[in-house]
Amino acid sequence: MELNIHILMNELEHVSGYRGEQDYLDRKLSFYTLYQPGCVLRRDTLYLMESADQALDIPELESGTALLFLGGTEPLAGDFPYGCSWICMDGSLTADALLSRLEEIFEKYNRWEQGLSAVLSGERSIEALCRLSLPIFNSPVMVHNREYELMGYAEAGNASFSYSLLQEGTNYLDRNITDELFFRSDYLTTLEFVTPQYWSNEGEKFISIYSNIFDENGEYWGRIVIDGVNITLTDGHLALLSVFTETVRALAVRHSGSRFNALEAFKNYALEYLRSPSEFDADKLLMAMRLAEWKRSGPFFCVCMELTETGQELHSAAYESVLFDHQLHGYLSLEYEDRLLLLCNLGLGLEGRDEECRRLAYIVRDNLFKSGISTEFSDFFQFPDYYRQAEAALYSGKECSSTQWLFKFEDYALHYVLNCGADTLPVRTLIPASILELIRYDRTHDTSYYKTLLNYIEFDSHTAKAIDDLYIHRNTFKSRMKKIRELLDMDLDSPQERLYLMLIFRILKRYPELAGEQEVVL
Repeated sequence: MELNIHILMNELEHVSGYRGEQDYLDRKLSFYTLYQPGCVLRRDTLYLMESADQALDIPELESGTALLFLGGTEPLAGDFPYGCSWICMDGSLTADALLSRLEEIFEKYNRWEQGLSAVLSGERSIEALCRLSLPIFNSPVMVHNREYELMGYAEAGNASFSYSLLQEGTNYLDRNITDELFFRSDYLTTLEFVTPQYWSNEGEKFISIYSNIFDENGEYWGRIVIDGVNITLTDGHLALLSVFTETVRALAVRHSGSRFNALEAFKNYALEYLRSPSEFDADKLLMAMRLAEWKRSGPFFCVCMELTETGQELHSAAYESVLFDHQLHGYLSLEYEDRLLLLCNLGLGLEGRDEECRRLAYIVRDNLFKSGISTEFSDFFQFPDYYRQAEAALYSGKECSSTQWLFKFEDYALHYVLNCGADTLPVRTLIPASILELIRYDRTHDTSYYKTLLNYIEFDSHTAKAIDDLYIHRNTFKSRMKKIRELLDMDLDSPQERLYLMLIFRILKRYPELAGEQEVVL
């Protein structure tokens, strides 16, 4: 589960200081680790440090970094760049104890996420979702529809409503609540809010947070209310409420009698995300993925399929999309700009990209299609970039090999960069997958294979010069190059491969911020 620093601050004990920026809905943390000098800081990782003084010595500290200090003096806000968030502990916990506590917190929210998916996949009620979410919000949870009928609620222990919920003998909310607490004169002015909001009383003290639910036609269906009677709700809970709202919405549509089409929702949200990745609510797409039993992490690749030849309307994207939905397991087909985008999820029991390409080759050839194939990527949310890569493969393949049907990007990458430039695709899509694997291998095993390969290419295979520059023994260099050849799915003796690598290395050196995105140490 992707958390944020507001939630972590609320879950941790012994906190002596805290700073969180206002863009908490966009600032998500997926990992935590002890800070190591020289590492490349990631926006999705929480870094543990001894004190704020250690952080001040980091030259690359920038907006978007999340830090946790074991103790020491609480830092001044002006000591860190704008957008840098931190939690300062009082020093009573050791690093091991704090890591153990963080593991518990991340696991807690991961179990909640899995529980939401389990409820959706079964014939469970909205009330089951409320009960499941009670430990997350630590406050009573309520869901009602537009007629003020109570669809589900949960309370336990200290997390209890301080008022009666129901009118006697009915399933409807008590009139006193509708008149005096939730449904005041400003209730109607908040029905169009599509993101979670605070609900405050006349004294401007927050008493709850809420989120509206809309049906599949975009009409108001009801509302979720998290009552803050024990004042544990924070800004961070609004992000979690977005996820919870999508889950409730799916059950609400089912409850109202309409059939919720998980595949159709997945397609629609994926298309919206493809058109505007930076503006779309990623939580919606994430929930649709879960409903369709897809995970965000895993091996994926994209196919950009051109369905018509010039002057021949042989197929329609809509028709072919339906066929692929029923015939190809592990694929999501999207109609996009008169082409068909296929997203292949290799994590759903498929044999591998090479085998799937062979399978697709028969379909493409038999139907007179032409298709560009992207390289593999591991984060589903990167698919817009890799669709562009597959599109580039289709463009270059048709230009270089017009009689063929299937074009892999790695076979035409050099041609594309030389003809179209390196700034027309995101840099991550230009770096060969095996080079990224080499970089990850270095980080995992504390080796220097990437640097060795860089010198080998930069000195144009001149071994003596590369050895001198690295200050290593000749045998060490030969041993490294042997291992590098084993790890790479590339022919380093090919002039074309070496030229392409030289171009990529020059791009990364010229734009160090792009190298930083890939955690490449130059």
